[in-house]
Amino acid sequence: MKKIKKINSISTKLGLLFSGIFVVLLLILGFILYGVFINIFGDYVKQDLLVRGNNHAKVLEGQFNEATIEHVIRMEIGATTKVLITNPNQSVIGSSVPLDEDMKNHLLPKGKLLKKGLLLESDWKHHDYIISVSPIGKNEGYVYMYYPSYIIREIVVVLNLLILIASLGVVLLAFGFIGILSKRLTKPLLIMKDATNKMSLGRYQQEIPVKGDDEIAQLGRTIQSLGEQLQYFEDSRNDFLAGVSHELRTPLTYIKGYSDILMKGMYQSSEEQKQYLQIINNEANRISILVNDLFEMSKLQVNEFILDREVSNINQIIEKVITNLKPEIWKKGIKINSKLHEIPLIRIDPKRMEQVLYNLVENAMKYTQQGEILISSYKEKGFIKLKVKDTGIGIPKSELTKIFDRFYRVEHSRARMTGGTGLGLYVVKQIVKAHEGEITVESQENGGSTFTITLKI
Repeated sequence: MKKIKKINSISTKLGLLFSGIFVVLLLILGFILYGVFINIFGDYVKQDLLVRGNNHAKVLEGQFNEATIEHVIRMEIGATTKVLITNPNQSVIGSSVPLDEDMKNHLLPKGKLLKKGLLLESDWKHHDYIISVSPIGKNEGYVYMYYPSYIIREIVVVLNLLILIASLGVVLLAFGFIGILSKRLTKPLLIMKDATNKMSLGRYQQEIPVKGDDEIAQLGRTIQSLGEQLQYFEDSRNDFLAGVSHELRTPLTYIKGYSDILMKGMYQSSEEQKQYLQIINNEANRISILVNDLFEMSKLQVNEFILDREVSNINQIIEKVITNLKPEIWKKGIKINSKLHEIPLIRIDPKRMEQVLYNLVENAMKYTQQGEILISSYKEKGFIKLKVKDTGIGIPKSELTKIFDRFYRVEHSRARMTGGTGLGLYVVKQIVKAHEGEITVESQENGGSTFTITLKI
C-alpha cells in the first residue's frame, strides 16, 4: 500500500515525467551526434581516398613503368590505405597487399573507360573496403585505393560505448537533479495539501510559507486568503445565529408575556390594554423585519433576485419613505429632512429602491441619538446620486470595508445595543448592484456617516 502511495505522489510523477522527457531528448541528441560524426568522418575518408588515388595516377601518368609503379606501392606500404595498379585490361601490375575476394570483385569490367576518379564502394557496413578508382593518363591503366571498413566499424563501436557511458552518467546526474527539483517544486504543494486538510476539519486559518510571485506562490496565498475568509464567515455565521436567536427571543418574550397578561385579563384599563397590544404589534413588526431580511438573503443566494423595472420618479419614492418613517424618527427626538433637486425619470424597480432607502434611513436612525438625517438627490455628469447623511456615532475607519458584508455588524457592543442581523446593508448593496449602480460610504467616529448611491441615467 505504501509503495502504491509513493508511486502516486506528485514528486514521483514529476520525476518520472521529467526523466522520461530528458532520456528521450538525450537519445535524440545521441542519434544526431552519431549520424553527424559518421557522415563527416565517412565523407573525409572517401575524399581522402579519391585525392590519394588521383595523386598516384598523376605520378604514373607519362611514367607508367616498373620503377614508378614500385615507388607508388612503397608509398602505401605500412599505411592504412592500400593501393592496386592495373593495366587497361584490368590485369594487376602491382599491389601493396595481396588481393582478396572483395578487391577482385570490385575491379572494373574489361574495356571500361573512365575520364576521372570515382568511388566504387562506400558501404562500409557490408563490405571489407571503401574503394576508389582513378584513371592513369589516357587509358594507360588504373589506380585502385582501398580503406579497410573494420577501422570505421571499430570507431563506431568505441563511439557507441562512449555515448552509452556518457549517457548513463548524464542520466544518473539528471535523475538526481530532477529528483531534487521535483521535491522542491512539490514541497509547497504538500504544505498546501496539509493546510487544506486542516481547513476541511474546521481549522480555517492556516499559515502557508511561500516565497516569490510564481503560480505556486500565488496559489499558496490564495488558499491562505480563502482560509481567512472562511474563518471570517464562520465567525460571522456564529455571530449571526447568536444575533438572530437574541433578536427572536426578545420580541417573542414580549409577545408571550403581554399576550398572557391580555388573555388572563390582568390589566387595569383599556388604555393599558391598548398599550400592551401596541407592544405586541411592535415586536411582531421586529420579527417581520428580521424574517424579511432572511428571506431577501436567501433569494440573493439562490439567484432568484429579479428586478421588476419601470420608469419611476426617485424623488417620489424618497418622499414616501420620509413620510412613513417620520413619526418613528420624531419619537427618538431627531429630525429628518430632504434636499431634492429635479432629476430625470429612470428605469428601476421602485419597490426594491424603496427597500434600499428604508434600510439606509432605519440604519441611520439606529445610530443617531441627536441631530438629523438628511436625504438628498441630484444629477451629476450623467448619473443620479442619492445621499443619506446622518449625525450619528459614525463607523470606525477599519470597519468601512466590511459593513456591506453578509452578517457583519460593527462592534459586538454596538450590535447588542442597536439590534439587527447584519443583513440590511448587504441587501442594500446587492439591490444597488443589480441596478448596475454603486454604493459608497464616508464616515468618521462621532462625526456621522454618509451613504451615496450612484445610478446611471
